[in-house]
This record gives sequence, C-alpha cells and structure tokens, in this order.
Amino acid sequence: MPPPSKMKLLQVGASWFPYQFSGLERYFAELVLHLPALDSEVVAVVSELQNPSKVEGLTLVSFGTEKKTLLRKFLDQRRILKDCLHNPIDLVVSHCSPALFSSLKHLGDKPLICHFHGPRYLERIDEGANAMSVQVSKFVEHKVYERGQHFITLSQYMKDVLMRNYAVPEAKISVVPGGVNLEQFRSYSSRHEVRIELKLPLDRPIVLAVRRLVRRMGLYNLIVAMRDVVRTNPDVLLLIAGKGTLEHGLEGYIKSNGLSAHVRMLGAIPDKVLPLLYRAADFCIVPTVSLEGFGLILLEALAAGTPVLGTPVGGIPEVLAPLLESLLLESTSPQHIGEGIREVLSGRRILPSMQTCEAYAANYGWPTITRRVHAVYCNVLNGR
Repeated sequence: MPPPSKMKLLQVGASWFPYQFSGLERYFAELVLHLPALDSEVVAVVSELQNPSKVEGLTLVSFGTEKKTLLRKFLDQRRILKDCLHNPIDLVVSHCSPALFSSLKHLGDKPLICHFHGPRYLERIDEGANAMSVQVSKFVEHKVYERGQHFITLSQYMKDVLMRNYAVPEAKISVVPGGVNLEQFRSYSSRHEVRIELKLPLDRPIVLAVRRLVRRMGLYNLIVAMRDVVRTNPDVLLLIAGKGTLEHGLEGYIKSNGLSAHVRMLGAIPDKVLPLLYRAADFCIVPTVSLEGFGLILLEALAAGTPVLGTPVGGIPEVLAPLLESLLLESTSPQHIGEGIREVLSGRRILPSMQTCEAYAANYGWPTITRRVHAVYCNVLNGR
C-alpha cells in the first residue's frame, strides 16, 4: 500500500536551534523546515523552543525548558507526546532517545524511525560522566532502538557503530549524509572584506576551529601542535569558536604555553556571524580524536569556500577524502596536526580552491538531502 499523499510525521528532537549550537540541533531544524516541501505534514517537538520558524505544513511544539528535574522532564515529555500521538500520525521519527523514551508504550503500532546521531552513552564516558548516568543513558538508548523499525545514520562509520554497539541488523540501516544550507554559508565578500568587517588581522594567516569544547574534539592536541607551528610561522593566528566544559581549562592551557598572541578563544558565535568567520579563515581544522559521526562543520566551511583539514576519525574521511586526500591529516597526534598546518602555510600541502570547495558542498544542499531522507521514510511506510 503506497504512503498517503500527505505523509504525517511526528519528529521528536532535543533542543530547538540555536538554543544549542550543535550539529544535532542544526540538523533537526533544517530537516523539519525542509520536509513540508515534500508533501509532508510535520509536527516537531523540542525543548527550549525560542523564536520558532513559521513554515506552512510545520507545527512546532515545546517540551518547555531543559532546566527541570529529570522526573518533571520525564512526565512532561510523556504527557506532550501522548497528546501528539492521539492525532493522525503515519510515522514517528526520533532524533533524541531520552525525549522519546517516556512515551514508548504510547506508540502503539506506529512505525518508528530513529536518526542515530551518535552513541550518547559512549560520549558520556569520554566526557567523564559518572557510571550511573552512563548506564542510564545506555539503557534508554537500547530501549528506544529495540523499538525502531529502521535507522538513518550520517555515515558508514556511524552505521558500523550502530551495528557493533546496539546489535542493529545492517538491513535496518540507511546511510544518508548530513546537509548544509548553501545560501546561508555562501559568501559574496572577499576574505579581505570579511576580515575588515569582523575586525580581524589583514596581514596574518588565520586557522579556524569551530568545535564544542569537550575532550573528544581534540583541542588540547591542536594547542600543543601550535607550539611548534609558531616557531616557523610566528604570524599565524588560530581562532577557536565554541563553548563547552573545557573553556576555562583551554584558556589556561593557552596562557601556560605562551600562546596568547597566537590562539584566541572566541566563545559561542552568533549564527549570522558564523559564515563570515568561516570565510575570513585561510583554512579550517577539525582535530577530533574520537566519535565524530559526520561533522556538519566540514560542509559549512566548504560552503563558505574555505578548505578544511581533518583528522582521520569517524565520518570525517567520508566527507573530505572524495574532495581531496590531502585534506586528511595522518593521525590525531599533535605532531601530525602541526605538520599539516605548517605544510599548508608553506604551500607544500595543496588545498582546493574556493570555487572547488563551494562546488563540492553543493552536493550536500538541504533540498537534496531531505529528498533522500524522505525516500527512506516512504520505503518504511511501504514495508520495504
């Protein structure tokens, strides 16, 4: 039986972008904003719903604030999703296991697709969470994934993680890469013009890292690498944009290594400024050491016409290698990160042109990616 002409989707997310500047929130927001163009009626439920976008065919519902006790959050999520499930729904789509967990018994026979954005319990281990919270996270994820009819991952790497750590059969997994808003990140100004606007140095090579400030992002390794880079390139400037638990530790590390003139912490960057910042950099760097599911920042930088160096971790090679092998660093070590930066600055490591970067990023435009996701939804409703 073919799916209805207007597919009715209940999309369950975490927080509404840009309350949290993370890949998951940006992915969720872009997907639900684009799905109504494909004959879909979407109800999207998230926390921290501030300044909601208005799109015909999209209804945004709020769980309320994240600043609740776990019990209050659980009860509110169950009540709100139960109300949503009383309406005609063809397909339930989860992007956030904890948000859906409270309502599993209310799904009835409705099919469930889980977008797997990463192994949260493994990330919690990496971030130093206590054993109890890790076990709770693992239990919640497994319970939700046991109920899933199908899964979508952003990379082959994440497909392997899902199979290995959650015992999901390969036949139940589709790989659809992340997307990028090409119009938002495309720059119509020169690097020189953007630097003037942002009050950045005009006469220094600038390297940019846009990352959440958590340990698995590899920022300590990047700062260590900069100690060697500045010996041969004393005018280089590294900008680190983002927020997270390591903010004060990284600032202290920069000072203790005498790098204050060469490394600047920018904090959280407003979304309207981020494309300009990408354009201002000579190149970007992604020094991740573990659990990189895809890396939407790779596409954002490329869409702005700025090449990216990345470590050979997780889904990064799947994005960068088809563009140019030289964009991949040899390892996550400070030595190889430093060598990569020095080779670019000296011209010994070739980077793609602005036009080449933009043309490659165009393969990942959100209308294209949304059609691929929508096709998976249709196949599930068709029983395939």
